[in-house]
Amino acid sequence: MKTLYKFGVVAKALIALCLTALLPLFAADKAAEEALNRGVAAVRQGNMQEGVKELTQAIKIDPNYALAYYNRGVAYYGLGDTSKAIADWTQAIKIDPNYALAYYNRGIVYANLGDHKQAIADYTQAIKIDPKYADAYVSRGVAYHSLSDYKKAISDYDQAIKIDPNYALAYYNRGIVYANLGDYKKAIEDYDQMIKIDPNYALAYYNRGLAYHNLSDYKKAIVDYGQAIKIDSRLAVAYSDRGIAYDDL
Repeated sequence: MKTLYKFGVVAKALIALCLTALLPLFAADKAAEEALNRGVAAVRQGNMQEGVKELTQAIKIDPNYALAYYNRGVAYYGLGDTSKAIADWTQAIKIDPNYALAYYNRGIVYANLGDHKQAIADYTQAIKIDPKYADAYVSRGVAYHSLSDYKKAISDYDQAIKIDPNYALAYYNRGIVYANLGDYKKAIEDYDQMIKIDPNYALAYYNRGLAYHNLSDYKKAIVDYGQAIKIDSRLAVAYSDRGIAYDDL
């Protein structure tokens, strides 16, 4: 029985700067706003250190500027300083308890640190604030998956697809769960949908190949392994599994 290679993780918000605060409780003055804009521009250009400097200046001018804390958290994350990123998103939430994106990003970092229970708590809070937050459902599904709570993972992927029927990674991740449960036919249906939306996602072909392989449909498995290799020639496991499928013919 083959084991799955990997499943997709969504982290869109971590590379997105927030230019409009969600339900801001305090208005920043003009100088703070100008510092914020300079900081955001610096981070967008990849200059995280300069971004931190300007955003810190915005916070000095207005200590209640949730948006500045949020974006400085993004800059710290870009520098690899997850502790400071978490601290800034926590402060943004303290100032503005309805800051769904801050909860979401903090959840992503907790998940990356292996604290899936805390990540779930943050994703759940983001969803309470914004019930149509598809990314939060998918990321919470990944966290539940990591804790082997497959029923809740599927439920979250279902909800993300309901919100956004073209959410490719929701189909892909749900397919992984079905495969882990041994329901390869449902897994293939989800990989099919993922491939329709994003025909260049190598791992979808690879994992569909594994599903076909587990159903003893070796010819289709070989075709999918081959397509995965065509898209990503560095996917070494696809070469080895294709060789095994040829042997199984």
